[in-house]
Amino acid sequence: MIKNFELIIGIEIHLEINSKTKMFSAIENNFNAKPNTLISPIDLGYPGTLPTINKEVVIKAIKLAKALNMDIDSELHFDRKNYFYTDLPKGYQITQQFRPIGKNGTITISNNQLTKKISIERIHIEEDTARQQHQNNQTWINYNRAGVPLIEIVSCPDIKSSEEAIQYIEEIQKIAKFLDISDAIMAKGSLRADINLSIRMLGTKSYGTRVEIKNLNSLNNVKTAIEYEYNLQVQKIIRGEKIEQETKNFDENLLQTVSMRKKTNAVDYKYFPDPNIPVITLDPEWINSIQINELPQEMKQRYLSFNVPENYCNQIINNIDYAKFIDQIEYHDIYQSVKVFFSEIIPLEKKLNKKISLINIKPQDIKECLLLLEKGIISGKQLKQIIPLLVDNNYSINDLIEKHGFKLISDKSLIISWINDIVEKYPYLKNDYLNQKEKTLKFMTGEIMKISKGQANPILTIELIEEVLRKS
Repeated sequence: MIKNFELIIGIEIHLEINSKTKMFSAIENNFNAKPNTLISPIDLGYPGTLPTINKEVVIKAIKLAKALNMDIDSELHFDRKNYFYTDLPKGYQITQQFRPIGKNGTITISNNQLTKKISIERIHIEEDTARQQHQNNQTWINYNRAGVPLIEIVSCPDIKSSEEAIQYIEEIQKIAKFLDISDAIMAKGSLRADINLSIRMLGTKSYGTRVEIKNLNSLNNVKTAIEYEYNLQVQKIIRGEKIEQETKNFDENLLQTVSMRKKTNAVDYKYFPDPNIPVITLDPEWINSIQINELPQEMKQRYLSFNVPENYCNQIINNIDYAKFIDQIEYHDIYQSVKVFFSEIIPLEKKLNKKISLINIKPQDIKECLLLLEKGIISGKQLKQIIPLLVDNNYSINDLIEKHGFKLISDKSLIISWINDIVEKYPYLKNDYLNQKEKTLKFMTGEIMKISKGQANPILTIELIEEVLRKS
């Protein structure tokens, strides 16, 4: 029976922008500041105060609009959304109701090589409210967040499962991080998701009654809330019960959605243009001059073109710090850079229990090591030994190699003397070379490595062994 129903989801994402100051005041935007220390009379709506637009936020909104393939409004308009909550000190929120900065966008999600385009209705700039914390039957309010810049991203109802919802949010997160407009951390509240959900019978075109689930703060909660609400509504329909239009939140202890308030009619926020903020015309040339960074899927295709395995590509675009580090190595063989990064540096990250950005290894040092490996000055085994020494390294790579005795022995006369000693000790090797070439080379190389304690240049060693045996 449950298979006869279709799930319809639209998502509203509130993305906190990592600007230096708040949206309409010069007060610092700092998540880690002591509560109620970053408060402006402007953000509190004191009489006689006037807002000023944060240009940095406008630029970052345009970057996001470009990344989402949106139509960008050539005029900047702001409106007042009027309502009275304890977290809204001035009784209204400055937003963009009538003229959003971006409209009609798209984003592509993928799973198991299947791709789907999700349409995005709009993005608009607004200010955040104060932060509320409920403890011991008391509500604590931190006004540091009042006035922090937000971009709200409103999708069309194109999402059909909890899996697609998660993929959509993850893609928005990646784009925000790649554009460097937000850290987009759900647990921190810099990305918050509201789920608008309804169900309908398969084959029908009309939408069911919409339920909104507010402020989900983790991907796991998104999945659990959607699946719980879907099953709840299906069971209600099967029992002949009416689905109420309402706003819900998600109870993490009960792992279920809980009603906050009924919504019999649309809330009248009495929107009107903000009288204190004039309309600003955006120069088309200025809009065009705003460039965006390489986007996640573009980066993935770039790495795939260098024959990097897809599992590595996915890990790179899912962690912007990985991407930044690998690109900074600037070694001509991208695949080799990626292999060394995942085989040597990631295990080091786990061992030290530090993010890659906090491990003090210079990408340039990795490049120099790879060049030495390429030239046969160090071996792959030695590279593995060297990389942990690059943490907090203040030596040049050559000095580091000399200090720890990692440099390969490439003295031809010395290696030839070792080869002659081995041939003298095992005279049958001359004949074996003619009949069992690979076996003989492997044996003699092993002997040379024993004598040199692994320091002999392996490529040069093999060349000289063949040269000596051919002359014998």
